[in-house]
Amino acid sequence: MPKFGINDILNAKSKAAGQQVQTDEYKEIYLSPYEVRSAKENTHQTLEGIEELADNILTIGQDQPTVLARVNGEFWIVDGHRRNAANIFNLERGYKKFEKVKYRYKDMSEAMYELHLLAGNGFTQELKPYEKARLVERTKAALIRAKKEDGLEIVGKMRDLIAAMVGESSSSVARMEVINKNATPEIKEQFAAGNLGISGAYEAAKLSEEEQREIAKQAAAGNIRAKEIAAMVAEKKAGDDYETPHPESITSLCYSCKKYSDCNVKTGTCEKCDQYMNKAEAEKTEEQKYNEEQAALDRETKRRLREQEEQKKAVQPIQPENSHKTHEIKIVTSYWDDIVTGKKTFELRKNDRGYKAGDKLKMLEIRAGKFTGRTIEADIVYMLEEYTGLTEGYCILGIKVTDYSQNQ
Repeated sequence: MPKFGINDILNAKSKAAGQQVQTDEYKEIYLSPYEVRSAKENTHQTLEGIEELADNILTIGQDQPTVLARVNGEFWIVDGHRRNAANIFNLERGYKKFEKVKYRYKDMSEAMYELHLLAGNGFTQELKPYEKARLVERTKAALIRAKKEDGLEIVGKMRDLIAAMVGESSSSVARMEVINKNATPEIKEQFAAGNLGISGAYEAAKLSEEEQREIAKQAAAGNIRAKEIAAMVAEKKAGDDYETPHPESITSLCYSCKKYSDCNVKTGTCEKCDQYMNKAEAEKTEEQKYNEEQAALDRETKRRLREQEEQKKAVQPIQPENSHKTHEIKIVTSYWDDIVTGKKTFELRKNDRGYKAGDKLKMLEIRAGKFTGRTIEADIVYMLEEYTGLTEGYCILGIKVTDYSQNQ
């Protein structure tokens, strides 16, 4: 199952810093620059200065090949739109050596291609607020599509992953999601034109479509600011004349219905209604809905992990209560001689393995993060825990060496 997480973000940051994209899993191929396709929508890609880049490639060569994705048999550019355009420029001015150019490619689905393309867009250049919001919208859609179609496993919370990809905070991403979902085309047009900033577009998206169209007209004329829009939202909330209902019976649906105040047939005994609308659900914000989705995913993950642990326990042989176990633990090289010579006769350990007197230890020497091959075997002859000054959950094991191996 493919995964998409912080490693992809780090790779994108490396690309933005001018480092070579990690292409260990990519294959080499020679193609005509005309055979590869540019991204259908590259969030912020300028082709200015192509002639200078073409001259540079002509003089010193192209050290870094353009990176491609093979999608449905076609080659789409992941990284290197400008390099490919420069190769075409050189080809069109008569340099035939650019008829076939070296590329690196990897097979991808459309959704995974979109993710790899977008992963770097938040770092390559400074994006305008509208471009950032559009990037958030495309990234979320690509993640959801890849999850459904490719079985993509998202590492961490989706909003946090999107925030890392676009270089924004999670709260900023939440505001952009409100704009993407609720803002009218007129508001988005003014947002794209720069007549509304992200704060103004976010506040406007909270209002009705008619109110948004009026705000868009004022924004186009330069006659409204974000503070004024926020004041309109606050005034509207303060003017709500919702009357809290007084329940007459706990069996009635009416008291949890959004239409309670306007309904002329409400009753204290209603159990079914074709006009029922759950008020709590209808008034949830996009952020609340998203958090509930993530909480449901977390619960499902915990349930599966719990089931896996129970299955492991079910196949493990039952040990007699008084049986003694052998525990494998790691020790660093600096302790080896002291333990073997009997100078160090104890171990301070977190008691997460159920240590007890009578158990055995197999101690593996670790140097620079690797097992050296040397081992020490010892008996636990004494155990101290729940003692004043000893950190909760930890214990001190009294040990007696019984054997050791010098094999390396």
